[in-house]
Amino acid sequence: MTDDTMEMPADPMRADPFAPGVIRLRQAVRATFRAVVGEAPLILRVDQGRKVIRGVRYPHSQGGIDVPQGAIGLMPAQVALDVENHPASDGPYRATGLLIPSGIAVPTGASSSGATSEQRTMAAFDRALDLMRRPGVPQSIRDHAVLEVLLWLDAVGLRLPPAGPVGLADRIRQLVAQDLAHDWTAPELALALATSEATLRRRLAAAGTGLSRLLTDLRMNRALGLLQCTDLPVAVIALEVGYASPSRFALRFRERFGLSPRDVRGD
Repeated sequence: MTDDTMEMPADPMRADPFAPGVIRLRQAVRATFRAVVGEAPLILRVDQGRKVIRGVRYPHSQGGIDVPQGAIGLMPAQVALDVENHPASDGPYRATGLLIPSGIAVPTGASSSGATSEQRTMAAFDRALDLMRRPGVPQSIRDHAVLEVLLWLDAVGLRLPPAGPVGLADRIRQLVAQDLAHDWTAPELALALATSEATLRRRLAAAGTGLSRLLTDLRMNRALGLLQCTDLPVAVIALEVGYASPSRFALRFRERFGLSPRDVRGD
């Protein structure tokens, strides 16, 4: 799907063009988003409001992980989590995230806590943000700054869960995520993944999903992130995730998350 009248952003998830690797989230209303799957791991500081995270990768906290205002938590990638964002009494929910680059040695394992406001960790987070904003800083230095935050988090018992095995659904997500506006088909994906269409459908069914459901879920997860992290119009977000019709996109979004795209921003 293309639209020659509208120029799409090269990196719609970047809230600050001077700070690659940083995203800023804003949400106007309290909402719980079920089975949200992040595309990249994230170090998240809640700047205003509160976040609660629930999921099978956090067995030490039966009621969920509570990340209060001013604290830092971790959001793993490719793991279905229930995420509840609470706005503050005097304003929307706001958070700042550092994307964790691929290829760095991320500490993993069981966590003894879910969030921290430990002073040295917070200072490392601020240093990393500062380096992200400085033009001309080599990517290797930025990566090192993110790793420093992860090492301080590890020291206080906060780690990402170990990565699970990469299944067919994960491989499809990784491929489709490169161009969500494309009209992906089962024969095309089967060819790209060196398997047959029948095998692709059978293995997805054995994993408890189907191709249509997988594609819709990935598109809705990306749309949620764009609504929270950018000021792009809803119509542009719809195009970005593969919907030519904003009304059809809004319907799918409400079916998936229980509120409209405009509700997320409080428009």
